[in-house]
Amino acid sequence: MNGEWRRVLLYIAGSMGPLGTFVMLPMFPELRTAYTVTTGQLGWALWCYLLPFAGLLLVSGTIADRWGRSRILRPAIALYAVATAGCAIAPSYLWFLVARVAQGSMNAFITPLLLAALTESVAASGVGRIVGRYAAGQALGQLMAPILGGLSADVNWRLAFLGTAVIGAVIALLMPKPADAGTGAGTPARTLGAPPRMRTLLRRPMLLLAATALLSALGPIGARVLVGLSSRDVIGLTGFGAGLLLFAGGAAGMAAAPLWGIVLDRWGGRQAATVAIAVCSGLVAMLPAARSTWTLAVIWFVAGAATQTVVVSFQSLASVAAPDNRAGALSFTLSHRFAGHAVGSVVWLPVFTVSPTFAYLASAAIGVLALVTVLASGLNTRELR
Repeated sequence: MNGEWRRVLLYIAGSMGPLGTFVMLPMFPELRTAYTVTTGQLGWALWCYLLPFAGLLLVSGTIADRWGRSRILRPAIALYAVATAGCAIAPSYLWFLVARVAQGSMNAFITPLLLAALTESVAASGVGRIVGRYAAGQALGQLMAPILGGLSADVNWRLAFLGTAVIGAVIALLMPKPADAGTGAGTPARTLGAPPRMRTLLRRPMLLLAATALLSALGPIGARVLVGLSSRDVIGLTGFGAGLLLFAGGAAGMAAAPLWGIVLDRWGGRQAATVAIAVCSGLVAMLPAARSTWTLAVIWFVAGAATQTVVVSFQSLASVAAPDNRAGALSFTLSHRFAGHAVGSVVWLPVFTVSPTFAYLASAAIGVLALVTVLASGLNTRELR
């Protein structure tokens, strides 16, 4: 497999995490019925995926840089596919949650390794473009998730997890073996000098960038879960209708990500992140006003694009913040992002059942704190070239 096709495969593999995370969003009513649980209890299905994902991300990148990414990446994708199949056949909600834990754990050894392999092959001046394209791959997963989940919800929700497992298995088969991997994903990040250490990440700029990722996910970029619930329980759409609505936001994000990468290379990461978070927070604050299908679809289309620009911004900053431990810096930042999603899944769903308006406005308000932390970090891609 030549270098260009390997890079394309890495972009596609980047879709697996968002696909596994969000495929369940259009099927809340069906899951409630199948397992006799409440909306609040369904939040634990997101939590069980996201919390182990976030926890292991703290160390997965550093471990991979020590042992070699290709030794970990291919088996992790294969085991992710197995865990996803486990969700499809789970006979009870407890077993469903166990399979979700396994999914999240395996994804912790996929997402940061893919991004590190891509960004280390380019100069810092082109990092924004690479991260933007990778984020487009992640948006592809967000794009596929609601359609696959929505269609399955109207037929048999288990089919969505089986389909995701098949996609993961195919990617694992196509991924180069360690002996054939060459550069990028198949090469350890460091072959000379001291191995990367966690303490290189425990510095003020990195900690503030991690806080930015956590607050963004807990707040404005985590609103996708609330939109999925609104489409079913407030607007009254079918599973497929909810999937199409969420698809709109994913499509906008997929289109916006590579374009925002170009903007980021021109402006610098800190300025781009500030604008992205401010715009995204403002759009999420508008979502409570959406009381019809078209209004919700239009606002979410624009907000979906904005959420992906936020992700591109802080991932770009992370990719150049610690050159001596690139995968570790990315996994550390992503850990905090998904910790924010995990907390949000168990906080905002119960709040939503009481007041959808308050859930949206509180999510948007947390974006203000994310603005403070990214500015205080002092990080900027231009200064780190």
